[in-house]
Amino acid sequence: MRDLQLLNDDAIYSFLQNSDATVIKTHSIVKFGGSSLASSRAWRHVIDHIQKGRVEQPLIVVVSAIGKTTRSLVGCIEYATRAELDKVDGGLTEIWQTHKEIALECIEDGQSRSELQEKIDTFLDQLHVEAMSVANDLQGHPSPLSSSYGDAMLSFGERATSQIFQWVLQGSGIPSIAVDAREVILTDEQHGAASVSRDKLNSAFMQHPALASFWGAIEREHPSSQVPVPVLGGFIGRSHTGQATTLGFEGSDLTATLIAEATGAINVTIFTDVDGIMTTDPRVVPTAKHIPRLSYDEAEDLALAGARVLHPKTLSPIMSQGLPVRVRNTFNPDHPGTLIESSRSLLDQSSDHSPSNHRPYREGWMAIAMAYTHLDTTTSILTFLHATQEGQSQLRHWSESYALPLEMDTHGWHLHVPYLHADHPNPAFPLTLQAIHDIFFP
Repeated sequence: MRDLQLLNDDAIYSFLQNSDATVIKTHSIVKFGGSSLASSRAWRHVIDHIQKGRVEQPLIVVVSAIGKTTRSLVGCIEYATRAELDKVDGGLTEIWQTHKEIALECIEDGQSRSELQEKIDTFLDQLHVEAMSVANDLQGHPSPLSSSYGDAMLSFGERATSQIFQWVLQGSGIPSIAVDAREVILTDEQHGAASVSRDKLNSAFMQHPALASFWGAIEREHPSSQVPVPVLGGFIGRSHTGQATTLGFEGSDLTATLIAEATGAINVTIFTDVDGIMTTDPRVVPTAKHIPRLSYDEAEDLALAGARVLHPKTLSPIMSQGLPVRVRNTFNPDHPGTLIESSRSLLDQSSDHSPSNHRPYREGWMAIAMAYTHLDTTTSILTFLHATQEGQSQLRHWSESYALPLEMDTHGWHLHVPYLHADHPNPAFPLTLQAIHDIFFP
């Protein structure tokens, strides 16, 4: 448990003791994904966002593991299962070295860098010993990625990133607090895709000793620039029996909205490496278009259809409160990104309250967005969110011309096609992903 000296202030202690159901709508949640933290240059961008944002509003910061750390940890799990502990040792050492190099490159003062290196070395040595113990327990495990040991191994990414990033924030002149997410995100024991005990989050956050100075500064109405910034890892939690758990793919997004719900935040911003939500994956289709606004339902449908944008459950915690979520590009600070809000909010901003008018079509688009899922190496599914009549006709034409299954449900229109590449046509369906996208979103 963290140092209780933070509770020595009687006013703060009294505030916390009486705050079981207290909600203070004065702060924002910001989440930075792994691509936003993949280099020292990226960390500087993130620090700049935090520095500017905290002047306007107190912030709670959620971070993913840097870059491709989680993928590397999956590799370590596979090595451990095969009892190749030397490869686990090497993989972990490489992960720690990346964290250390990125952090030290962010600090210019030599004395401060030396002090930071000493703290990081001690911390990572402890994590390494713990991780190797987990690896030993993973040997021969029949289902490692859905076990407490697998979750424990995967948790090291967020644990390392959140603690080291908090030290760098502090070294950059931004008062901050490290919070172990496992002490506040309490879950069931469904390893690999745990469900969070939402009814316990408010008291966990309001009464956590490390957060006393944050809530105390807000209670005293200090200027936002004087409120420390709590930093915690997304994606991870702890079961009721004390075992490490993870929330599933893109679980850090879900962590951010769960915290927003529990603490009464006024909004959530999710930072990534693209200009908000696009008509399709811009890493695959370079001509993907920016979508300025989506309703909760539309964004959720897009995630459920296979778009790697948000965790499918990301929006459910904040829907009832109507909290806006904005998806922005860490590296393009002037771009507004995509605003996700309730359908009611979208309708309220329209002079004509007809359903068709609040959908974020641009003139000439035949749908809102296109998601694609590769089922295997031979088959794909294309999903179009809210296709127009013209778009539906186009899909029926392809379905009939190439004898392709076409389905419709609440998430959109699903066309089953041969495996598609971005720029290499398949003879069985001679259109590329790029070409299909450009027909629907010219």
